Amino acid sequence: MCGIFLHLVKNGEHQHVCTEHNVDSIDNLLSNRGPDAKDELKLMLCDWSAYFVGHVLQTQGQSICKQPLKNENGHIMLWNGDVFNNSYVAENECDSVEVFKNIVRDGVLQTVSELAGPYAFIYYDSEEKCIWLGRDVIGRHSLLWSTTPESIVITSVAGVNSTLIFNEIPSKGIFKLDLKSPTLVIDFYPWSHSQDACPQFNLQVPIRTKSTLRHFLIDSFVHKDPNPCLDDLKAYSGYSNNVGDFFAHLLEQSEISDRVETFASILSKSVKVRTEKQPEFCKLCISTRKPCSHSKLGILFSGGLDSTVLALLADKFVPPETSIDLFNVAFENPTKNTKDYSVPDRKTGLASLKELETLCPKRIWNFVKIDVTHAELTEKRIDHISNLIYPLDTVLDDSLGCAVWFAARGSGILLGTGQPYTSPARIVLLGMGVDELLGGYMRYRTEWRRTQCWQRLGDSLTADLARIGHRNLGRDNRMVSDHGRQPRTPYLDEHLIAFILSLHPSKRCYLSDTLPVGVGDKLLLRLAAWKLGLRNCATLPKRAMQFGSRIANSKEKGDHVSYRL
Repeated sequence: MCGIFLHLVKNGEHQHVCTEHNVDSIDNLLSNRGPDAKDELKLMLCDWSAYFVGHVLQTQGQSICKQPLKNENGHIMLWNGDVFNNSYVAENECDSVEVFKNIVRDGVLQTVSELAGPYAFIYYDSEEKCIWLGRDVIGRHSLLWSTTPESIVITSVAGVNSTLIFNEIPSKGIFKLDLKSPTLVIDFYPWSHSQDACPQFNLQVPIRTKSTLRHFLIDSFVHKDPNPCLDDLKAYSGYSNNVGDFFAHLLEQSEISDRVETFASILSKSVKVRTEKQPEFCKLCISTRKPCSHSKLGILFSGGLDSTVLALLADKFVPPETSIDLFNVAFENPTKNTKDYSVPDRKTGLASLKELETLCPKRIWNFVKIDVTHAELTEKRIDHISNLIYPLDTVLDDSLGCAVWFAARGSGILLGTGQPYTSPARIVLLGMGVDELLGGYMRYRTEWRRTQCWQRLGDSLTADLARIGHRNLGRDNRMVSDHGRQPRTPYLDEHLIAFILSLHPSKRCYLSDTLPVGVGDKLLLRLAAWKLGLRNCATLPKRAMQFGSRIANSKEKGDHVSYRL
């Protein structure tokens, strides 16, 4: 993970504009994301004064690769991402260097269309005298901009202290700024799967839509299987209140079993690459470069279905002598006189920990109880977290942003020892995305009750997947990265998304009331969990993190602006 930053000023000095708009305050936020190295580059690009800054967190390669990258022809790149293509990057090589080489050789559009993995980037083409920028096809990494005809700031994180107005850069395509043009215009190359136009935002700079860009795995967010499987629907009707017998019966059907096996195999590969692709040093030992057995992997762990499956799969790929940290967060209820942290996610977390210990008896699971007082929540939200949530501002952004930030901090009490513990892990797995893919939210069940229409359900699933980069992922990336940890989302692997989009919605979930909550929603994942040996968590109902950790007030509407921010 890196913090990347570019400031362009037309016919002027960036330092004067930085001071005027308090842009310098952004640097501290960027340094949290990339604590291992920092470099900068100042130069004139046509009539623009340019200031590139890169803060690096080493997550690939044997040595730290400082940014910005620059070659002998004057091309410059800032790269914040991970390449997970098979054989794209040689083992122990830095992916930033390889991406830079490919962009210089093949161009931006061809290169990004062939990438699998999360990223945000800024690239200066010295021959065309233009700036390219964008986020990956899902929008898993954060990138913000503030644009006027005379000044442009592009950054991983901005904060509320600057007087500039920032927006999240849409993950709907790739953008190009022609620095030779006397009047600044932004060219937009949309991904072929984007179903609507790029929002204009009130950028003060016009956007021109150019040719469509096709990703090699995801060329559509529309489900491709038009008809439900009648044998599946018949099998679903056989539920008789015994979940174990029902799941066992479904897994006896060859088509369902093969589908579950394929899903589990792709998910396992996704966890494998996100677990193994990192240096062999934890945060404590990166400076000495000595291999260690400290935890290098953390998991945001509610004990629910999504996070427990990730933990079980991660056990296959982490060396047996190395512990895995499970981050479980709970918030104090200020209306009670006692500090009670026995929130729903703490209870399910402890129950699922027992399942993991049974299935993986040789693994050391560090269950970190992260108990947050109301006073600390209030202080951190005002002083710091609000800067990371920005430019989002709703009640839902507030509660989820705070919950993810405290959880990813990884500081609490270690279960079993009662001792204070701060995780040294540099990589954190998150379960985001699976609800949009497999029908995990209650609103999908509500829609099914209302319409009984597979097409409408499929449209809702794909629309939410297309919006997830703007609604959730940029914010969550800023929360986790602020602790110098790299967030990785195995359920949003391009190969897994492509497979799930090939399935009719009935092959992902079955939301009829004949199958209760905790059975029919995310049915494909529940069957995979059952097949992996998870009995308790396979039937746990979906519970949103803000309610499971008890940070949210259920009486507040999530889409309202949060007065606390």
